[in-house]
Amino acid sequence: MEKLHCKACACYSMVPMEVQVKGDHDPPLSGMQESLFYTCHVCGDNWLSIKETADYGESQITFIHQMGMPPLLKRVARLEGNDEILRLDAGHWSYYIGEDEIPEGLWKEKLQSRRQVLKSICSN
Repeated sequence: MEKLHCKACACYSMVPMEVQVKGDHDPPLSGMQESLFYTCHVCGDNWLSIKETADYGESQITFIHQMGMPPLLKRVARLEGNDEILRLDAGHWSYYIGEDEIPEGLWKEKLQSRRQVLKSICSN
């Protein structure tokens, strides 16, 4: 399996794994679910991506960043029609810390701060 570029430590050490997701994230759509857990084998950065597609064409994509590190950083996009997945842009996303919706800028700052910590641990 090809390793991907880590956004925290810049190593080519990010590896995706297929996983089965059961839990209490947003209400699931009835239909198909694809889930991948990405983890860096150098710094430990990780995220879970969940793509759920309903039988009637609505899709939801959820990214949960740095599992195991509270509070939970999550971003969610809900789309109608499968072709919109290809054109997904920032306007489709809602951002959360824990269960509280927050502005995109604040969410990105929190994620960047966490990634800086991971990078500094690897650098030392």
